[in-house]
Amino acid sequence: MEIINIKKLVSIAKKFHSQRKKWHFHMLTPNCIFNKKDKHAFMLENIEYKEIFIVYSDKRYMKEGKELVKLLYGESIIEEKRLKSKITNKRVLRILKKERRLNKLGIEWHHHLLFPECIFNKHKGKWCILFENPENNEMIESISKSEPIKNLRAIETLYYQQKR
Repeated sequence: MEIINIKKLVSIAKKFHSQRKKWHFHMLTPNCIFNKKDKHAFMLENIEYKEIFIVYSDKRYMKEGKELVKLLYGESIIEEKRLKSKITNKRVLRILKKERRLNKLGIEWHHHLLFPECIFNKHKGKWCILFENPENNEMIESISKSEPIKNLRAIETLYYQQKR
């Protein structure tokens, strides 16, 4: 694991993307179950080469997160109209309800999309959406065999609507 600055992390992610490498990122809050530090952590994971780059900060890098999520999934990943997509997964519906409530209250929250090969994924070979409820430390998981893009779009849209 290499500690770097945010500009370098974004640059490396863009390089991975242009080279079609398997990569993703995590935005960990200080109280995240995967975070060992009392700071925000922005982490870039190259799955193919098992490389990890990380930035620690006193603030969330929402602008950079939005840039990278669009790079991974395209501009439409955080469009408002995506919230109207028909979601049928009961766990995801529960997550969305909690996220809307937290957004209304102005309470910071976060989630993870754990790729099948992600270092944090205990369900290897499957996709896992993990929501960490900051009010009671409840964890809600939604496990799937295929990439849950429709569910992710709804969650990401709400995530980037949070007040900073």
